[in-house]
Amino acid sequence: MLKTVFVNTLKILVAVALLYWLITSGKLDFRLLAKLQDHPFTVLAAILLSMINLGLISVRWEKILCSRSQVHLPITGVMKINWIGQFFSSVLPGSVSGDLIKILYVQKFDSSFSKRFIFASILIDRVMGLSGLILLVGMSSLIFGERISANAPAMVPLLRINYVLTGIVLLAYSIFFFFHQIIRSVLRHFEKVAFPTLFKKLGELWEDLVLIRSKMAAAVALSIVVQFIGVLVFWFLIYPYVGDKMTFVQALAFIPIGLMALALPVAPSGLGVGHAIFQKLFELSGITNGASLFNLYFVVALAVNILGVVPYLTTKAKSQG
Repeated sequence: MLKTVFVNTLKILVAVALLYWLITSGKLDFRLLAKLQDHPFTVLAAILLSMINLGLISVRWEKILCSRSQVHLPITGVMKINWIGQFFSSVLPGSVSGDLIKILYVQKFDSSFSKRFIFASILIDRVMGLSGLILLVGMSSLIFGERISANAPAMVPLLRINYVLTGIVLLAYSIFFFFHQIIRSVLRHFEKVAFPTLFKKLGELWEDLVLIRSKMAAAVALSIVVQFIGVLVFWFLIYPYVGDKMTFVQALAFIPIGLMALALPVAPSGLGVGHAIFQKLFELSGITNGASLFNLYFVVALAVNILGVVPYLTTKAKSQG
C-alpha cells in the first residue's frame, strides 16, 4: 500500500515538475487554449472522430474477446467498458486502474472468462495499438521520406528510427504468424532450465495468443486506421496554428511517435510527459510552441475520456437497481 502511494506520488511530482519547467521557460502557454473557441467546428470534429475511434478500438477488443467467449458480447457494452476504463486511466496515474475495472466489467458479461485471459486480451489490444502506430509512421516515412527530409532536415534521424521500429514490428509479426512454434520451443526449454513457474505462465500466454492469431491480421489493419484517425484529431486541432509551418505529411511522421509516450505509466493521460516530448518533436519542424499545441489535444482527449464517467454512473445505477 505504502509502495503504491509512494510510486503514484512520485509520478505526479515528475509530471508537475515537467509542467513547471515548460511554463517557466515559456514553452507552455495556456492562452492558446482560449483560441479554441474561435474554431468550434474543429473541436466538434475532433470530439466526433475521437468517439469514432473509441468505437473502432472497442470492435478490435471485442474481436479478441469473442475468440474465447461462450456468449454474445454486445459491442455497445464493450464500448462502455472501454470508455469507463479510459475514465479511470485519465484520473489516476498510469493505466493499470482502468485495466482492473475493465477486467471486472467483462467478467459480468461472460463469467467463463478467466482473469488471465482478460488481462491477456487487454495486453494484446495494447500491442495491436502500439504496432499500429509504428506501422503507420513507418509507412508514412517510407512513402514521404524524401519530401519530409527536404522540408525538415532535422527529422532525418527520426525517420531512421521509424524505419528500425517498423522493421522490428514486421519481424515480430512474421515470427508470430509463421514461426510461432519456435517461441513455443524456446519457452519450453527455459521452463526446464530455470524459473519453471514463470516460463510456464509465459508459455500458456503464448498459447492463448497463437489460438487467436486468425483475428490478429484484421486487428492490425484496424489499429492502423485507429491511429490514423488519432493523428487526424491532433492535426485538426493544431492546423489553424501551424498550417503555414508544416504539412500533414510531416505531422504523420512524428505525431504517432509522440502518442506512444502517452502510454507510459507516468501520469494521467500523459500529463507533463506528453507536453515535454511533443515540445521536442515539434522543434524538429522549427515550431517552438509544441507543448502548447499538444495541450490542445491533451485537453480535448481528456474531456472525452472523463465523459466515461457517464456510462460508469449509469451502469453502476443499473447494477444497484
